[in-house]
Parts: sequence; structure tokens; C-alpha cells
Amino acid sequence: MLTVRFAVPLLAALSLCAGRSEAVGEVAFHEQVWPILERACVKCHGPEKQKGELRLDSLEAALKGGKGGAAVVPGNVEKSLLRTLIQHEQPDGDRMPPKEKLHPDEIAIVEKWIAAGALWPEKTASPVATAAPGEKLGNAWSDPRNPIVRIFGGRRLDLWSLRPIAEPEQPTVRNEAWVRQPLDRFVLAGIERADQKPADEASRQTLVRRLYFDVIGLPPTPEEAAAFVADSAPDAYERLVDQLLASPRYGEHWARMWLDVVRYSDSNGFDWDEFRPEAWRFRDYVARSFNFDKPFDKFVREQLAGDEMVKAEPLTAAEQDALIATGYLRMGPHDNSAALFGETKKVRQQLMSDLVDTTGSAFLGMTMSCCRCHDHKYDPLSHADHYRLRAFFEPMQPADDLPVDLAQQQQEIRDFNDKLKPEIAAIKEQIDTLLAPVKSRLVAERRGKLSDEERALLDVPAVKEKGVSDQLKSIQEKLKVPDKELEEGLDPAGKTQHTALSEALAALQKRERKFSTALIARDGTDVPPTRVLEGGNLEQEKEPVVPGFLSALDPNPAKIDPPARAGSTGRRSALAEWIVSETNPLTARVLVNRIWQSYFGEGIVATANDFGLAGARPTNPELLDWLASAFTRRTTDDAATQPALAWSLKSLHRLILTSATYRQSSSFPETERAAPSQLMARQIPRRLSAEALRDSMLAVSGRLLATEGGPPIWPALPQEVLNANPAVLDDNKEKTKGWYPSPPEKSGVRSLYVIQKRNIRVPLLETFDLPENSTSCARRNISTVAPQALTLLNSPFATEMAHAFAGRIEAEAGDAVEAQVERAFALALQRAPDAEERLACVNFRKERGLPEFCRAVLNLNEFVYFD
Repeated sequence: MLTVRFAVPLLAALSLCAGRSEAVGEVAFHEQVWPILERACVKCHGPEKQKGELRLDSLEAALKGGKGGAAVVPGNVEKSLLRTLIQHEQPDGDRMPPKEKLHPDEIAIVEKWIAAGALWPEKTASPVATAAPGEKLGNAWSDPRNPIVRIFGGRRLDLWSLRPIAEPEQPTVRNEAWVRQPLDRFVLAGIERADQKPADEASRQTLVRRLYFDVIGLPPTPEEAAAFVADSAPDAYERLVDQLLASPRYGEHWARMWLDVVRYSDSNGFDWDEFRPEAWRFRDYVARSFNFDKPFDKFVREQLAGDEMVKAEPLTAAEQDALIATGYLRMGPHDNSAALFGETKKVRQQLMSDLVDTTGSAFLGMTMSCCRCHDHKYDPLSHADHYRLRAFFEPMQPADDLPVDLAQQQQEIRDFNDKLKPEIAAIKEQIDTLLAPVKSRLVAERRGKLSDEERALLDVPAVKEKGVSDQLKSIQEKLKVPDKELEEGLDPAGKTQHTALSEALAALQKRERKFSTALIARDGTDVPPTRVLEGGNLEQEKEPVVPGFLSALDPNPAKIDPPARAGSTGRRSALAEWIVSETNPLTARVLVNRIWQSYFGEGIVATANDFGLAGARPTNPELLDWLASAFTRRTTDDAATQPALAWSLKSLHRLILTSATYRQSSSFPETERAAPSQLMARQIPRRLSAEALRDSMLAVSGRLLATEGGPPIWPALPQEVLNANPAVLDDNKEKTKGWYPSPPEKSGVRSLYVIQKRNIRVPLLETFDLPENSTSCARRNISTVAPQALTLLNSPFATEMAHAFAGRIEAEAGDAVEAQVERAFALALQRAPDAEERLACVNFRKERGLPEFCRAVLNLNEFVYFD
């Protein structure tokens, strides 16, 4: 839990500085006035550009003015052109800045400065207050010298998300009996303040469906649902929660949340959208980490700097995981065609920007992309902050050839290949012996065609002069005989023998085992300087920066220690440590908000990737901070005997799932008005995600395969979908641009394991709001559009599932129509039909047949939504 406290309010600190500066006639200008002029005026009215012949980078220039007259008239605010410009008083005239008017507080500072005589001391060469040698600058709330204070004139510092996390006291509530977990008090206090009541607890049949879909993303079997409904033990609900959290299906389901956030894809994107054969290892790493309840702070460290946690190869299992985790650094879109057009530097810039933007959104909930070109428009983030974060990633390079097999596996591969080496060498020797006479003859023919001078040069024992050496290499190239020409020079018997030897060699080489590789990253030895880019333009480099965190929190250069792996820089390890440190109040808040959003449809902060001033404010800030505190500390769960470990995702899930808030019904008495959703006075019915819908159709039809991990499965797609992507039609010899359908019998895997390309997406998943995966997805859109109904009714997949569902029902319920209806409801909805439903379904089944009846059941709202 963070215990840092800011020393004094910013405005109070500035007031003290202002009081001192007026006494000495100097500090006010450098700490209050000059930052405003430098940021808002000097770019267009400075040494490089003088719009309207006006300069404002010195008092002499300001007194002289431009075409409109003197910009500053000391002691006379009304006659000073500068005041007219910054007030935007001329609707169609010149304004300063031209687009966005200065804040009223900044205008007041400039006017006060002019009225007091426009004192402009000589220290213009160093207008920024800096720390003395060995001294560090403080955060923006306690140190007026902080660059964020200078840039924004003391504004923007009321941003709630940058304040330290302080565990709030649990509020007192009237209905104490309703509370099951401490978080319930925070929810109930808000409900009671609004003179509302929480909803009743949902029925057990509703709860079992809700738990299964929320925790593992699959429906319960009829037997599982019936067992829970019939279990009257006091701890039945808690035992089911623990059972589901322990299921491997939990990691498969919840991995999708994080993969959305980190823009996971099996392809590069851009025009070619090439397949990434090894990206799946990162996907499986995420699912594995969730299943084993890897502490989230370690999960963060591994993704940002897992390679620096590996001491040396060969790898242990933990080191293998850490290395594969760096796939996060490689998940962004990548234009493989850039080298053909001389745009390698541009692509590198895109990669760096993507990493800063995604890291800002995923871990910090801050829109770092907004300060790539200039100071942030809303938040206390400077232009330099983007590049301070970028500097952590600057040394990063791909490491796709690095083996990721475990130590024993690598040794087994080497031992196996060593046994083949003598056989391979023997066949190569036979081939060389067979070709030697042909090679000798053809080389002699080529030598005979050389000039006397060239032949003489070949006979010189050693030629060291560079020019002659280059000439010698050119001559030697003329003597080389291509393999194809050597083969053609053999007689018929020799050709037959060569073919047999070549086939034997190829068969042996095919048996050689390859080391496993992954989409991973490591630091290179060449670390170019990171420079601020004016307007984000590669061609307009400005001052260099060193790795650093958000300046508002810590404006000093980051302290970087040597990592576990020799030869790496330690930069990304330093970033990872800060992101999960107590001095950073963002990460825990952002993560618990994502989990809450997944369970309730909307986060405590509605904008999960934007905790800035332009984002939504928390509807229950005390609850958010209590959850963040509980998440990062080691406690004992009030509702169970298991310890709640620090940064434990499963403990956080258990805390929410066992709360009275989560267990509420979605309905409320007709005599009462509905409470606003922000109060959490009832649950909200939710539609299944695209993946959960597809997986549920496979599950109830009996077609869901129990595959866990591995390379992605490629479902068959309509040709018109493929024809819409030019890359598919222009596939390459490496087979990376096309679409490669898997055998039909393998297509029934969970949707997590289905190929996820950027430019071609599985129609069913796309129709049900599978997110675009080039950038971080904060929250899935939930649309209701006609193509969704048409897809469930008429798509090839829906038709296939309806027939498979019918086959299963026929096998399990026999030919009796009523038994078939009962079994269909049990499998799809985990309940029995009521009398009216039974009569309607029996009649429909008799008239239209079992497959059509099954198609209708799979289109029920109750199948697609859970309560």
C-alpha cells in the first residue's frame, strides 16, 4: 500500500514562491511568466520564426513589438498588444496561441507581470529551475521546480489517478446483514445515500450460469447445474467459485481479457498481414500464468523485461516463461515490406511509439500517444515524457532465433543431431567425390577463358593491396560453378547416383530436430540516443533524453541497475520495477478496474485505458482504492480460509465473486424505480462475448475439443472473404500471406486457439464484436445489429452446430419428442421448459424437425445472454 504523502498543495507552494519572487523581482518571471511565454508564444515569435515581425524571447524584443505595435507596455496592461492577443479579443484577428486560449490563471499571471512593470531579469539562458548537483527534483505536488509545474503553470494537478493510493476506511451502513465482503460496504453506502435498496440475491440457477460464463466462459452441463442447485450446504457457492477458479478453462477464458489489452495477433498487419508462426507461445503463456495465479507484478515484469530475468542458457521452466513473455514487446503491427521502400527507420519509429502507447494504456491507463507530438492536451504529461518512456525500449531488438527449449530438451536435441552428423557428412563426401571430376573440368574451362593478366593474378601467393584483392575476388567469382551446372555435367549414371544421394541427404536433414523459437525480444549492444521529435516527426529531432518515468511523479533520470543477464542494459527491468512499485499509483487501480469491468459490464472508471482528465472519473473512488489496496497487500480472505496473496488475481476474483454485490439479481420490484447502474444496486444482464458464444455452441452440440494450447487452428472461410484480402491472392513461397485451413476434425477448439489475423477475421467472431487488434482494446463493444441474427440463423457454422446439436440430443434422448425438448433445454439453458414453452417447442419440433428446432434454441436470447 502506498504511503507517500505530498508535502504541500501546489497552489500554496506557488503562492509562497510568488511572494518571495515579488520581493526580489526575479523568481516570479522565471517560474511563472517565462514558462507561459516559452510554451505558448516563442514557437511562432522567437529566434527561428517571427510571425507579424514580433519576437517575445527578450524584453527588448517585446518592447519593440511588431507590425501591431509594442507587445508589452510596462505598467499598462490595456495598451499592451500581448494582452489583446492572449485574451483572443479580436474574433477575426491574431490570437495567441492561435487555437487554444490560455487558461484564465495564466492570463492573470501575464497581466499581473505587465502591471508590475514587466521585470525581465537576465537569467533567460536558464529559465528552468533545476536540481543542484546530487539533489533530486520532487513530484509536481511538492516541488515547484518540477517540469510539469513549469509547463502547465501549476494546473492539471488535481488528477485523481496520480494521487497516492490510501486505503479508505470502510463506511458504516444500515443494512449490515447484507454485507458478505468488505467491498459490499462501499457499494451499499452509495445505494443507501441514494435512498435505494440492493436487489435480492439471484436464484441458484441464475448464479450457476453466471459463475460458469464469468469464470470459465462456458455453460455448465445440466448435471453440474443441477448439482449446485441441489447443494444446500452453507459453503456450496464458495466451493463452486474455488472449483471454477482451479479449472484450466479459467485461464483460457481470462487470457482473452489481457490479450485484448496488449493487442495480441497471429499476424503482422499492414498490407501483407504475414502470419507469425510462433506468436501462439505468448498466448499460451498468458493462459498458463492466469491458471497458475502468477502474481500480477511478476506477470508485468516478465512481459516488459523477461529476457533480463534469464541469467544464462539453457533455460529453466521459469526462465522459459519469462523469455516467452517478452512477446508482449513484439505484438504490435509490423510492416515487413518497409525495407523494400527504404522505410526501415520509419518502421522502427512505429514500433517504439506503439510500445510507449500500449504500455501507457495497458499498465498505466494513460494516453501516452497524445504527447508523442506535443505536451499533452489534457493531462499533466509533457512532450518529453513520451520519449523518456521510449528510451527504456530503445535498445530492444528481435531475438527470433534464440532457442526457448528447456535445458534437458536442448541437450536431447543436440544429442540426437550429433548422431546424424556422421551419416550426413558421409553422404556429402560421396556427393563431393561424384562431382569433383565435373567441377575440375568446368573450372579449367573457365580458367582457359581468362586473360593472361587474370591468370597471372591467380598465381600470386598472397595479394594484400585492397584494389588488387577486390580484382582477385572478381576473378575467383568467374571460376565458381553453380550446383545445377555441376549436376548437368554428370553422365546419365552419375545423375542417377546424384539423385539417390541427394534424396538420402534430404531425408537425413529432415530428421534433424530444430530448436523451438518464439516471438521474443532482447536488448542489443548498440543503443542509439533517444531524442524528442518535434511534432513526432523523424526529421525534426530535438534534445536527447534519458530513460525516465512520468515527470509529474518522478522527473529525475531513472536509476538503472545491471540485470541478471549479462550484456543487457537493465532499462526495461527498471521500467517494470517502477510500474509495479508503491511510488506508482496507477497500475493496481487500472488492473482492478479491468477485472471489475469484466464482471459488471462497466468499470468503476468507465474508460479503462484512460485514467486522465479527459477520461471518466470513478463512480466509487473509495471502492476503487480499497480494491487496489487489497490487491497489492497480503491478507486473509474474509469469506474463505485461503490466504489472499499480494498481487493475486485469483484472490481478487474470489473477493468479487463471493460478494453480495456480485450475487444480486438483475431484476427489481415493479413498484420501485430502477437505480442508476453506477450504484450497483442490481446486476446487469450481459451478452456472451464472441468467443464465449462460439464456444458455447460447440459445447452444447458436443463438438468442443479439449485441446490446450499449441499452434492456432485455421477454420475454413468462404472464398469471398479471402478474395477481399489481396495478400491472400499474392501468397509467397514461405506461405505466410495466405489462409491455410486446418483439417475439419481439428476445428472444434476453443476460440482462444483459433487464428487471429489482423486483416482477415472469422466472420462469426467479427459479427459479435471481436475487437480490432492493432491497438489496445479497453472494453469490448456490445452491439445489437441485424447481421448477428442472420449469422446465428443462416451461417455455415450455425447450421453445422444445429445439426450436431440435433445428433447429440437424438443420441441422448432417443426419438421421443418431449424427451428431446427437455434435453435441448437442459443442455442449452440448464433448466426445464415451462408448460407453455414445452407445448410450443413440441409442436415446432413435430412440424419442422429436430435440426430446425435446435437452430431455434441456439437463437434464443436466453442462450446468447446470461443474467
